[in-house]
Amino acid sequence: MTGSTAKHHGPNEVLRKHLEYLGWSISGFARRIGARCQAVGLTHTVSPSTVSRWCKGAVPSAELAAAACHVLSAALHQHVTPESLGWLSDNAQVAAQSLEYRDVAHAVRMLARLWALDAMRRRDVVKSAFSASVFGPASREALVMPADTDTGGRGGPYKVTAADIDLVDEHTRIYGRLDAQHGGGKYRGVFASLMDTHATPMLSGTYSARTGQRLYGSVVDAVLAMASMAYDDQLPGLAQRYDLQAMRLAQAIGDRARITRVHIHQVRLAATQGGRVDVLSHARSAVLAAEGTPPLVRAYACVTEARAWALNGKPDQVTTAVKRARSFFARAQSSDGPAWLEWFHLRELEGQAAWAFAVAGLAEQGAQSLKKATALPSDGTRDTVELLITEAELARLRGDSAEHAAVAKRASQASQHLMSRRLSERLDHLNAGEPLRGF
Repeated sequence: MTGSTAKHHGPNEVLRKHLEYLGWSISGFARRIGARCQAVGLTHTVSPSTVSRWCKGAVPSAELAAAACHVLSAALHQHVTPESLGWLSDNAQVAAQSLEYRDVAHAVRMLARLWALDAMRRRDVVKSAFSASVFGPASREALVMPADTDTGGRGGPYKVTAADIDLVDEHTRIYGRLDAQHGGGKYRGVFASLMDTHATPMLSGTYSARTGQRLYGSVVDAVLAMASMAYDDQLPGLAQRYDLQAMRLAQAIGDRARITRVHIHQVRLAATQGGRVDVLSHARSAVLAAEGTPPLVRAYACVTEARAWALNGKPDQVTTAVKRARSFFARAQSSDGPAWLEWFHLRELEGQAAWAFAVAGLAEQGAQSLKKATALPSDGTRDTVELLITEAELARLRGDSAEHAAVAKRASQASQHLMSRRLSERLDHLNAGEPLRGF
């Protein structure tokens, strides 16, 4: 099937000029589109006669239009949209379908489209609304269903190697460090472009079940890093869509630690929407998912639960959850944690505990945690600003308006080079003297 529609217009001069500029024949363009379709798991057949009809004015289906525009964008080093060629766009369809929790093949297709849109910085699409109702069913399935029986890939000509997966892992680490230093709004598009170029053909390629286990885990880490960047860039709809696809891949390999991480992401997203009940529900699901995982993962889940209890006005539960988090963290010192959680050190633990105590109105305990956190070094600008915001809130709880103003000023100065819409909003609330709420 070609995927072309029955609609015809006049000759497509824009498409013809692109092909002429690139020096591509109609058959060469058709071959490249066919390769892209295969990479993203589409079954469309693209023949030279199909492309010839497009040049004469026929309009391809939205999926084929997206594939053709991807090929042209990569070759021309500019964003070529379906609309610029007079074609249909499947952006609205992608926005809806990426909220569905289905099989791995669906998750792979959605990731390919989300990466492509994110790389083009199509905020009109990726800013699609957050949907509080979709995560509950996905969470329940991920928590109760067994891992997929076969994680091998037999779909495409690309043969995935260990070096391919190493490339994804290394770039996830690189962009994670850049995110901590400069904010999630700066490099996410570049990371998305890299994933679209390298990870899309890998996921639809050929690999053994054992390689598939590692590949899925690697992609989950990258996708969750991008979800965090989207959250920092105040794009909760995009972050949620990334999280859902990551959850499905983590479920496929039965990785409870990574499933825990997705639930923690949802805690933060729910907090941005003001849903305190959802915040606590997701946090408790994270604690449940973390059972049997390494102690460091359980510490991360417990301190997140403490923050959720704080938002729900339960100071006693905050204290209990922080105590459990510290206990698991102490046990983690003698065991290995997952590589994706290597950033979760004592400074981060105590910083999050200080936030929970501050929101719960426990100024003394918050000051003690903050003192432990600030005594440790950090190379992340955003983390430093987060701690300063907590310090200012603790000063407000003590009634020290001068200290509050001074620390708030330091936080604003430290954040000047960050591209983080989320932190900018939090600083606005801080400078207005409003209580601390946002994660």
